[in-house]
Amino acid sequence: MNTKSAESVMKLQLITQMMKGAFKEDSIAFQMVLETMTKAMSDDKSGGNLLESLGLEQLDLSQLGYMKGERLSTKGFKDESVSSPMEPIGPVVPIGKELRSNNVIIEESIKGASEKYGIDERLIRSIIKQESNFDPKVKSWAGAMGLMQLMPENVKEEGVSNPYDIKENIYAGTRHFKKYLNQFKTLEMALSAYNAGPGTMARRGVDSIEKADRLPLETQHYIKKVMGYYRG
Repeated sequence: MNTKSAESVMKLQLITQMMKGAFKEDSIAFQMVLETMTKAMSDDKSGGNLLESLGLEQLDLSQLGYMKGERLSTKGFKDESVSSPMEPIGPVVPIGKELRSNNVIIEESIKGASEKYGIDERLIRSIIKQESNFDPKVKSWAGAMGLMQLMPENVKEEGVSNPYDIKENIYAGTRHFKKYLNQFKTLEMALSAYNAGPGTMARRGVDSIEKADRLPLETQHYIKKVMGYYRG
């Protein structure tokens, strides 16, 4: 084996390990990508750069969970490791039955916020799933930002310097939700306030979850989705 061939094999092994980090090794998605990589390597008669023969660039590496910590989007793959019961706001992120994001920073931030504010980790994940589908860069048409979709007024109220910073966003969003939970006492009412705002609830006379039918349809849908994720 010449030097270039050895280099190509090493690159293939490296990319394979990266793909294992994005997919289950025995999943359909992993097998499809592995077959594509193998074919690209066998077709690379020129001895050129393997990444070029695969059509991969530096941006692709960052999406595989390297450099910027992003994961590879699996939209379009039908695989048991992907759960997408709703139309996502941002890119589809592979999550399992435990609603884990496969992002170390997100998971550590959820754990830290849970311990600090006394909110169940799974509830925080359920809110994030519905709000942003675990995309820390998403911004809604209304101006809500980041994982927990903080509105500009929330950013100001919570003293957030960068709403797209993963830890800062999760801590602020959890802290903000905790205020509503203390105020309204039940999860459903707190979720109503988080989505629609306490002002909307007051104007529509919603002082108990039994009057949830007075809320905007979007908020009614939001409560059902988050509680569905939470109860699993």
